[in-house]
Amino acid sequence: MKTGGFLAMKRFLFLYGVVLGFLFLPSCGPEDPPIDSVEYGDLFENLADNMIVPRYAQFQSNLLALQARLIAFDASDVQSLISLQSQFNTTYLSWQSVSAFEFGPAAEYSALLRINCNSFPANPFTIEENIQMGTYNLDFPSNYQAKGLPAFDYLLFHADQNELLLELNDPSRIAYLQDCLADMQGRVDEVVNAWDSYRDIFVSSYGNDQSNSLSLLFNYFLYDYEQIKRNKFALPAGFATNFGIPLDADTSMVEGHYSKMSFQLMDANLAALQNVYLGIGEDGVDGVGIFEKLKEYNAQSTVVDGDLAVAIQEQFTVCREAVNQYTNDLPFEIVNNSLQIQETSNELQKMVPMIKNDMRSYFSVT
Repeated sequence: MKTGGFLAMKRFLFLYGVVLGFLFLPSCGPEDPPIDSVEYGDLFENLADNMIVPRYAQFQSNLLALQARLIAFDASDVQSLISLQSQFNTTYLSWQSVSAFEFGPAAEYSALLRINCNSFPANPFTIEENIQMGTYNLDFPSNYQAKGLPAFDYLLFHADQNELLLELNDPSRIAYLQDCLADMQGRVDEVVNAWDSYRDIFVSSYGNDQSNSLSLLFNYFLYDYEQIKRNKFALPAGFATNFGIPLDADTSMVEGHYSKMSFQLMDANLAALQNVYLGIGEDGVDGVGIFEKLKEYNAQSTVVDGDLAVAIQEQFTVCREAVNQYTNDLPFEIVNNSLQIQETSNELQKMVPMIKNDMRSYFSVT
C-alpha cells in the first residue's frame, strides 16, 4: 500500500506541475512576439537600396565635384577659393551619411574609409612636412591624420583668405591636395563598386552572430553614435575619460576645427543615423527602419518609462536640438559656455544605454 500511494502521489505532483507550467507560460501575443519571429529582410533591403548605396554614390559624386573645383582653382581669384571651400563643406557633410557603414566592402583593408577619410583632428606638422619633403606614402598609418578630409580642412581654412591664396599658389600644396583626394576617391570607388555584389549578401545574411547583417548594422550604428558622443563632443569638451581617468578639455580635438563646421558635422551625422533608425531613404520615403523592428518586439525602455522605439526617436530630436542651439563654433562654446555644453553632453550620453543595452537585448546581438 505504501508503494501504490507513493506512485499515486508522484503522478499527482507531475500532473499538477504540468498544469501549472501551462498556466504560467509567457504570452507570445501579436504585440509581444518571440525573438525568432521578427524578420529583418525588409529592413536590410530598405537600408541597402535606399540608404547605403545612394549615400555612397552621393559621397562619390561630391568627391568628383571637389576634384573639378580643385582642377579649376585659380590662386589669383578669391571667388575660386570660396568655391573650393564651399564644395569641401558639402563633401565633408556628405561623409557623415556614410560613416556608420564601415562593414562589408568598407571594412576591407584596401578601403577602411573611416581612418583613411576622416582621422581627425588633422596633424598640421606632418602635412607641412609631407608637402615640404615632397615624398610621402599616404597608405602609412603615420599619415592617417595628414590626409583625407581633415587635411583639406587644414589646408583650405587654417589662415585668412589672402594668406591661403598665397600658399595655394605653390604647386606642391595643390599637388598634395590632389593626392589626398585621389586616395579617398580610389577607396570610395572600390566600395561603391563592391556593393553591386555585396548588396545581395547583406540582404540575405540572417541570424545574430557577429558576422551577420543585424550584428554589423547594430554594432556600427552604435559605434558611429558613440563617436559623436565622445570623440566629436565629450573629448574636446573635457567630459571624457581614458581608463577611468578624466581628460582635460582640448578644443583642438574637434572635427572640422579649421572650417569651424563642428556643430554642422555633428548634426549631419545625427541626422544620418536618425534616418537609418526611422528607415527614411535618401528619396525621403519612410520605409522600414530599426524603429519598426523595435515596435514588433513591443520593446520597452529601461532608461525612461515606456516604449523604447519612441524613446529613441524622441531622444534623437532632443540631441539634434541641443547641438543646433549654439551661435558660435564648438571651441568657443566649450571655453565660454561650459554649463550649456555639459547639458548637451548629458543628452548625448542619455541615448547610449537606450541603444547599447535596451536595443541590443531585443536584437540579441553580440
